[in-house]
Amino acid sequence: MSGTPFDLKEQIRQATDIVDLVGSYLPLKRQGRHMVALCPWHDDSRPSLQVDPSRQSWRCWVCNIGGDVFSFVMRREGVEFVEALRMLADRAGIAFAPRGSMRREAHQEKATLYKAAGWAADQFHQWLVQSPAASPFRDYLAERGIDAESIRRFRLGASPPGTWQWLIDRARSTPYSEKVLEAVGLVLARDQRHYDRFRGRLIFPIRDEQQRTVAFGARVLPEFARVDDPKYINSPETLIFSKNRHLYGIDLARDTLQRRRRVVVVEGYTDVIMAHQQGVREVVAVLGTALGPNHVRLLKRYADRVCLLLDGDTAGQKRTMEVLDLFVSAEVDLRVATLPEGYDPADYVAAHGADALGRLVDEATDALDFKLSGLTRGIDLQRQTHEAHRALESVLSTLAQARPSLGGSAWSSRIRQEQMLARLARTFQVDMETLRRRLGELRRRRTDRSAGPGAAAPVGGARRDAWELELVELMTLDPGIAAEVVRRCAPDQCEHPGVSQILSAGRELLADGRPVDFEHLMVRLEDDRLKHLLVEAAEAAARKDAVALADAHQRLDELLARQAARREDAEAKRLLARLHGEGLSEEEVLGELQKQIEKRRLRQGISAPTDG
Repeated sequence: MSGTPFDLKEQIRQATDIVDLVGSYLPLKRQGRHMVALCPWHDDSRPSLQVDPSRQSWRCWVCNIGGDVFSFVMRREGVEFVEALRMLADRAGIAFAPRGSMRREAHQEKATLYKAAGWAADQFHQWLVQSPAASPFRDYLAERGIDAESIRRFRLGASPPGTWQWLIDRARSTPYSEKVLEAVGLVLARDQRHYDRFRGRLIFPIRDEQQRTVAFGARVLPEFARVDDPKYINSPETLIFSKNRHLYGIDLARDTLQRRRRVVVVEGYTDVIMAHQQGVREVVAVLGTALGPNHVRLLKRYADRVCLLLDGDTAGQKRTMEVLDLFVSAEVDLRVATLPEGYDPADYVAAHGADALGRLVDEATDALDFKLSGLTRGIDLQRQTHEAHRALESVLSTLAQARPSLGGSAWSSRIRQEQMLARLARTFQVDMETLRRRLGELRRRRTDRSAGPGAAAPVGGARRDAWELELVELMTLDPGIAAEVVRRCAPDQCEHPGVSQILSAGRELLADGRPVDFEHLMVRLEDDRLKHLLVEAAEAAARKDAVALADAHQRLDELLARQAARREDAEAKRLLARLHGEGLSEEEVLGELQKQIEKRRLRQGISAPTDG
């Protein structure tokens, strides 16, 4: 289930106490045998996040999430399992690098680049705030309304104009060679010499969610600009930076996003800085590129609702149309807020304040409504039937990207779908049933294209059969019972993919000669949803006082016997339907059924009845 050695994961788990870990992020206080804290993932007024020191697990009862030390870091830091593993290894002082010499070298090179980028950000920042020669840059920031606290929080910097190797010269006493600086995108190589890339510019360090500097944006001041100088330049793609995977300000917005579950996306560095400065902390910016699938995945880690805050120009409207399907297919609630003409977000929040910007975001248009308005603007829907049909098909195609039957917000998704269909019916004078039928056709066509043979159902999207979840509850009671469950229950017999994967993890532990207990299962599993499922099952088992260890084996027998009976009944019904379909007589049908009964008795070790 993983490319990471089990022993390394177990070593890191044992070296990390969950109370210390959670306590390093959140103030904890004791409540009985547990520790509790205000949950950072919702507006919590009473401590809802519970930490269990004995089980080394955590859970928020309101958000219905939980897990172990790995899943806490994954959710808190917005990272995948391997990155959470690395962070906890660093915290515990345990050497960690991916297996294989090439992967280890790449890991070490990335670590060097992160350090070099962080060092450079410090050099730029110190020069901006300390050097008398940096006064033009400080004056420019003051004219834009950016205060000293924002300069500190965003680590803004600058580099001297008129010098070609200022950063290179400062690096001579450090481990960062010209080749390292080139690899991180800070210098250019020309004619066998190296030159600073960001000469005479205001510097905006770009940081990832873990607050590591990964790249830089740079603006030339009007008084230092040459005729052919672009106003902004950004770092090139490097081993640690991709403009399609990063967002400006995500490091400072992260905590607010996790709490409010809403993010506002703008297009400029100063737009983000001014919004944060005014107290609107859920704002991030793209980095000179359109929003793409990687951005959507990143945003979805932190927010359920995304609001695009656009300038009132045509280009902004067009870009929104281009990315709308990405958000709808990812089941993200996308809204669009348009600024009054002549304003960008920074100017608007500076002129009108945080409350006005907040109202603009609160009143943002649903993206589907935005698309419908844009497509039908200037069209006579009664006379221009071809254009009207194209607009209707376009909106229905976007609506078909959504899967309203899945996820925790199923009802709200269905309501929004019905509201949109009602609006389409009124706008285009088409009855609702026709629209539902066409939407179903488009959705089926999309499913047929995207789902290959054997495609797995998502962990959270399958029907949760109570008997399968009770199997997991039994597994959390005792390693002996867990091993028996694993031996007697085939993973492929379970409809719930989460339970199936937990059983598979248990089989791997047995094959390795390890105990099948709660702790080892948590280490084996890497998906935070599976970890939560296991915590949920353990909590449920703890609440069922009647499910004592002495009764667990009997309960397992009952569960498996009932499920076997259900399967056999289903097989009998299918057989009966097939036999009748083949046109057999009642005697022939009964004969075939009798054969099946005899086979079942033989499997169960039951003797056939005798006469007398």
